[in-house]
Amino acid sequence: MKKNLLLLLALFTLNKVFAQPANTNISNTTFFAGEPFLAINPTNASDIIIAWMAADLSTGFRMAIKTKTSFDGGQTWGNQDIKPHFSPNWGSADVSMAFRKNGTVYLSYVDYKQGPPDSGGVYITHSVNGGVTWTPPTKAWNGTTEDVGKSPLDRPWIAVDNSTVTTQGMFYMTTKPAPWIPLPNRAYLKTSPDSGATWGTYHYVDTANFLIGSSIQAPMTALCVAADGALCMAYPSYVPSQSVFGKIFFAKSYNKGQSFQRYDLLVNPSSVPNANYKLGYNITANPLNANQLAASFINNQNGDPDVYITTTNNGGLNWSTPVRANDDALSNGKAQDLVWTNYSKNNKLVSVWRDKRNGAGTGFYQPSDVYCAVSTNNGATFQTNIRLSNISTPHDTILTQSGNDFLSCELVNDTIYAAWGDVRTGKLNIYFAKTSITSGVGIKPYIINNEDALQVFTYPNPASDKLFLKFNNDNLLSADLSIYDVLGKMILSKKADNNKTVSIIDVSVLKEGTYFIRVENEKQLIYFDKLVISK
Repeated sequence: MKKNLLLLLALFTLNKVFAQPANTNISNTTFFAGEPFLAINPTNASDIIIAWMAADLSTGFRMAIKTKTSFDGGQTWGNQDIKPHFSPNWGSADVSMAFRKNGTVYLSYVDYKQGPPDSGGVYITHSVNGGVTWTPPTKAWNGTTEDVGKSPLDRPWIAVDNSTVTTQGMFYMTTKPAPWIPLPNRAYLKTSPDSGATWGTYHYVDTANFLIGSSIQAPMTALCVAADGALCMAYPSYVPSQSVFGKIFFAKSYNKGQSFQRYDLLVNPSSVPNANYKLGYNITANPLNANQLAASFINNQNGDPDVYITTTNNGGLNWSTPVRANDDALSNGKAQDLVWTNYSKNNKLVSVWRDKRNGAGTGFYQPSDVYCAVSTNNGATFQTNIRLSNISTPHDTILTQSGNDFLSCELVNDTIYAAWGDVRTGKLNIYFAKTSITSGVGIKPYIINNEDALQVFTYPNPASDKLFLKFNNDNLLSADLSIYDVLGKMILSKKADNNKTVSIIDVSVLKEGTYFIRVENEKQLIYFDKLVISK
């Protein structure tokens, strides 16, 4: 065991020397995990939640939505939570999350009938304790009774108004018809004034003179809420009578989605000829400046897919000439796709994407990495790219399929947090990385609850009146055990000495519920787990 621990420490040292962020396998599945969504608590940046769609033994190999939470900035992660299905043969997909400024997090997902997909809905749930427990989901969309025949369930993105104006607290959700629905198709908007408890009647996103048109199979609408409470949306359009060019329109509402101002966001975007590339786009708003927004997309204008960002400094009235964010050689045949972009709360902009620059050849079927870039001048220029993945993963045929169309990121001060799917294990899994934008050096996770590195463990779990701590390392002389509630408040602490096989901790004073155990040795975290008290 000691040899293995030394090997792990040596590997960490090498990672730091080469400024390579550590990658943590969040999903640990042997089958499939895709399309992660990462969210960070605005009241506590150490509270991170990652949600994803997964199919493995624990879900009967049906697609389900899973979440994991970290309360120490991504160093350790709790157990996975699986969101419920609403019929025995249904599956789930397309998770989205949004935090309110009070720290309550909301999660939406699709649950639908697999096989002949003729029934299902979009459901929303929330957590007040940082993602440890979730409320029973309620239905936001009914896939069979709303816009009958169109199944308006796909890509249910949600956004929350965290402004200080009269629209604060409004919830917004956009969807589109399911992928198997034939043309023509339109996109949808719903609003909720009560944190998703009830939802109004749906509206089409497009309107006369700003129509999506009859030739776009999957007209996804990206959305965000600006600092002044404006609902902002981006959606595609191709209607020759409106414009000879395809477009992405920008729509903006100050009255809770009842009416919109509309402008051109992007005119005549170049097409990407290979349909395997993941061409999802997103729009994001600067939380400190209502005039600043950014939209990211994949553009083929240089002969291969690149990441481009366009921004506005006047609330969307005008948009900048798109700027290329990836800094590999121009027109080199090395592709980028799977882009996501976000603002920090200190006026910086981060974009993260999948990148094939390190492959030996060109085109889609090359090994891939995950890279990012940061702008400090609202997208006018981007800093040197930072590699987030610590290995290049070989191409796998699963990457041509649906279910891995998006990744996710956030920037907190000068630290990037990102989650993505890759196939380094031979199966699609969700990985997490955290790195500094100033040094590019990853912040390493502690290796705990690992079979090779385990030094202590606790039992039973659930517990009622006694908790036992057992030492597995003769060289470890003592340990400090602490128990915290779900809000992060220390409830109990005890020093355990390795002068006997087992130390006994009295937990009879704890009420029924969920807690967290933290064990340290000389202020180094060596064990972390969720504890359930059941009387």
